[in-house]
Amino acid sequence: MSVVREMMSEPLSQTQFVDDTFQYQPMPPLVPISMAFVCLSLLAGLSDLLLIIPMVGIVLSFIGYYQISRSRGELSGGVLALSSLVLMLLIFIAFASLHLHSYATEVPVGYSRVNFNQDISQKGFPTENGQPGIHPDVAKLADQPIYLKGYMFPFRETKGLKSFVLCKDSGDCCFGGQPKPTDMILINMMDGQTVDYHEKQLVGVAGTLKIEPTYDESGLNPVYQLDCQHFAPAKTWY
Repeated sequence: MSVVREMMSEPLSQTQFVDDTFQYQPMPPLVPISMAFVCLSLLAGLSDLLLIIPMVGIVLSFIGYYQISRSRGELSGGVLALSSLVLMLLIFIAFASLHLHSYATEVPVGYSRVNFNQDISQKGFPTENGQPGIHPDVAKLADQPIYLKGYMFPFRETKGLKSFVLCKDSGDCCFGGQPKPTDMILINMMDGQTVDYHEKQLVGVAGTLKIEPTYDESGLNPVYQLDCQHFAPAKTWY
């Protein structure tokens, strides 16, 4: 009985089992968000437009790591934030290099890259003596082997096209608009080649540019024509 009395007389502070050394350190929400962006960043390999994903992830992970480093030990997750930052930097560099290589190699040998919008469409048809004419810069491209990108104007047929109209952007061709004469080129496939219609997809064509107003099956009247030797979906959007 004396032993029991001695135990009961001991102060409560000597028998409690609370670990006063444990301290909860919250993690900033940006850390798990940036970790999710690491997985999403892999989508950047599909298109150069999706490089925006790792770029946003890099910013978020940097902000998260900065918050942790300035918290003086009150926030956790510094290693995860830093790891996410490094991984997304590597992903961005790798896929950006891949898309730049695609851009540099998508033009067939012997052809010069031309920007449909800047080098042709925006030049318009200057008026001289009340008559519209061809801009001198565009006239220089006549009979030259060029490569450019655009969107296919929809025809009734979608398979085995021997010719089609290429528009400078998806606004007219994909939403039923009437493209301006400066915004379209009649593409004539050469050497018996045929192509299928690509809806809302940027395509690249290479051939010899002709400046010959014509009337085609679409009811349009393209001023520019291209005798096309090469056709393929564009590897990059720019």
